[in-house]
Amino acid sequence: MFFPTVLAQTGEWSLAGSSGVVCIHTALLTNSRLLCFARPEKDQYPINANTNGLLSTEIDLLARVNADGTWTSKFTPVPVTNNPFCAGHALLPNGSVFVAGGDNQSDPYNKDQYVNGRQGRRIYNPCPDKSCIGSWTILPDMTSERWYPTVVTLADGSVLIVGGNTKNLDFDRLTDENNPTYEYWPPKQGTWPKRLDLLVWAFPHHMYPITYQLPSGKIMIFASNKTILIDQNDNVVNLPDMPQMDHSPWIYPHTPTAAVLPMTLKNNYSFVMQVCGGSKLSSKDASPMCWRLNADDPNPTWTQVKDMPAPRLMPDVVLLPDGKMLYVNGLKWGQAGGNAGQVQYARDPVYQADLYDPETETWTTLASATQKRLYHSGALLLESGHVVTTGSEMDNYDDFYGPNSVSLQRTCMPTMENQTVLAVSENVCRSPFNYNIERFTPPYLQKGERPVIKTAPAITTHGSVIQLDLSSSTDNIARVTFTRLASTTHSTNTDQRFIELKIIARSSSALFVQIPENKNIAIVGNWFIWALDKNSVPSVAKTINLQLGQPTKVQIPADAKSNALKGTVGLLTGLIALLSL
Repeated sequence: MFFPTVLAQTGEWSLAGSSGVVCIHTALLTNSRLLCFARPEKDQYPINANTNGLLSTEIDLLARVNADGTWTSKFTPVPVTNNPFCAGHALLPNGSVFVAGGDNQSDPYNKDQYVNGRQGRRIYNPCPDKSCIGSWTILPDMTSERWYPTVVTLADGSVLIVGGNTKNLDFDRLTDENNPTYEYWPPKQGTWPKRLDLLVWAFPHHMYPITYQLPSGKIMIFASNKTILIDQNDNVVNLPDMPQMDHSPWIYPHTPTAAVLPMTLKNNYSFVMQVCGGSKLSSKDASPMCWRLNADDPNPTWTQVKDMPAPRLMPDVVLLPDGKMLYVNGLKWGQAGGNAGQVQYARDPVYQADLYDPETETWTTLASATQKRLYHSGALLLESGHVVTTGSEMDNYDDFYGPNSVSLQRTCMPTMENQTVLAVSENVCRSPFNYNIERFTPPYLQKGERPVIKTAPAITTHGSVIQLDLSSSTDNIARVTFTRLASTTHSTNTDQRFIELKIIARSSSALFVQIPENKNIAIVGNWFIWALDKNSVPSVAKTINLQLGQPTKVQIPADAKSNALKGTVGLLTGLIALLSL
């Protein structure tokens, strides 16, 4: 008999190796690999010796699995020839990473490794297996510069690029630097980019606008406290404003995080966005608030839900395979922004992980991380069911706020007025660059035996019925869920989605499940498929590439039981005949 432990209730954190660069931008590749890219380490800081100044790495998280079950990752530097820092990105249908915009800094060490990337478009193409390392492909530039744009992969496999700035935003120098437009890649016919009045109005609170494709096919864009919908003909409709409250604009630098709530059979795959955190209007304290918007409903409405247990500025949220949501990272005071090491803009790291159940609207506080995840951090779900956190350019936090900070502030702080400090190599000042990857083991991985999916199809299409072969009986399987692989930066993740799949039938060792028919609900690309038992313990995921195309239906054995008849003897003659049409 399995007896719950403290770990089964709160989870566990462990270090998992180095990323080589600060993961300001993090994307999940297949085979437990990450792509990370950063900005140059320059000025008072020496060149990044891990990569000899290169800005991106590919990381094998499972390079070494230790005897105690922890991991030690291995990174490989990868050259990119234009600067992708502060770009937007999303995962393409084939699992490659599309990156638009970037920074104007060229190589500060005169190695000619990269140039201005503000107008850049580029794709990272991962190796299909672990036999090689991926590489960057540079595409033709955009017609305008974009710094802090949002990028979204759409249902047809194209990419939407929204907003951004033409310069590094400085609230003390607000000039004509807004890029209040959107465009597509591959480019659509017609005159592009097109202007968005929402982004004109929102300036300077317009960067990394929250953007999603809706089940109706429309596109939702939320900036500050206003929301619009764009239809397939690029017509714009305004939705109700978020109510006035003690909250700064819900966008950078008062950064919250947002996610689409799990789409389940119970809620009929309804689309609801939840946005949490950010900072108050009355002070620089972080906000614990969470609000929801049902943007695709006939009567869209903003609804406030229960606050987070800890207020968070710059949080990250991860959709877990059991349908719960993990909130991590962030701080309790200040605002986002600053050069590497400028920790004076935000303080009071939040270490605890908070678990949210969207069905019961309840919060549970879990174990605390060991790493400070401040400005430029991220978090992603892995196929093992673990979550990794990455990044932060403010790891010199204790030089400013620690017990010896009074003596170190003048010497070590890279303020805007004093960009010359003692070298980190002199061991006087802490480096701001956090290369540590930290792994979180959620409570569901501490509950005992896990289901095992033995085989799953590598490819599927919308509306298809697929077969999952398990290495044990299917009697204990309660749910099958689908989560899309994702990428994240600046608390922005447009890729992740959670969908509960319908179990059509089951045999003694196989499940037959259906992919949603609506391509706007399940966006093309790589997805993890999970089998969960009656205790909500998930299997290790299998990766399935969801493509456009006609649905296919596997043959269901005559002795398989309908899921509606689970535990009875009924045969599926009618269902089999239907699926054979």
